[in-house]
Amino acid sequence: MINENEFSEHESESATWISLADLMTGLMAIFLVMCMIIMTNQDRTRILIIQSVQKNMKEQGIKVDIDSKTGDISIADNILFPYGSAQLSAQGKYFLEAFIPIYSKVIFGLSPEQLEQVSRIVVEGHGSRDNNTSSDYANNMALSLSRANAVVQYVNNMPLFENKINFLLKLTPVGRGNIDAKPYDDPSDRKVVFKFQFASELFHIKKEEITHLRHPQTIILNPPNEN
Repeated sequence: MINENEFSEHESESATWISLADLMTGLMAIFLVMCMIIMTNQDRTRILIIQSVQKNMKEQGIKVDIDSKTGDISIADNILFPYGSAQLSAQGKYFLEAFIPIYSKVIFGLSPEQLEQVSRIVVEGHGSRDNNTSSDYANNMALSLSRANAVVQYVNNMPLFENKINFLLKLTPVGRGNIDAKPYDDPSDRKVVFKFQFASELFHIKKEEITHLRHPQTIILNPPNEN
């Protein structure tokens, strides 16, 4: 025979758990909506920053390749360095002396809210695949890092320009070697890239990933091929 008191207690506990589940679902929905709003605002800020850089570079006659989605500025290695060398050429020094003060002025001319989004400026050295071997990988990595360091060092030694100290504090040299290169030797892979790292990337999640938060995927990073 069913005890009415026990049945009532179980029914009450079930109702409590259902209410808690509904509450958690509601809180999750609010959290996701807030994330979407924040990321939309951050995306809008990024676009404004990139457009500002593009506009000012064009107005000042600085011819550089600017990625309209990321703001990355790619400079071919033959503009800055002799082939296989980490010593800046005369042409490279001339280019940096024209480019850097304008680039710095654009960045520090942003609104405080926009500038806050620029966490750092990464100076990336890149190489191409010559032989696609482990020694090729190591040599390219060393050369690309040396080139990135050479660019930052030259900026440090340049005559004072507006916001020079603050600009230097944001610079971070990085060597990428041939990690991002095509599987064959392509001269366009040999370059130096000035790359924005936005504050939002320190805790990065894409909008489309929000809808899959309950189904996380494992990401496997493949090391470079070695022969």
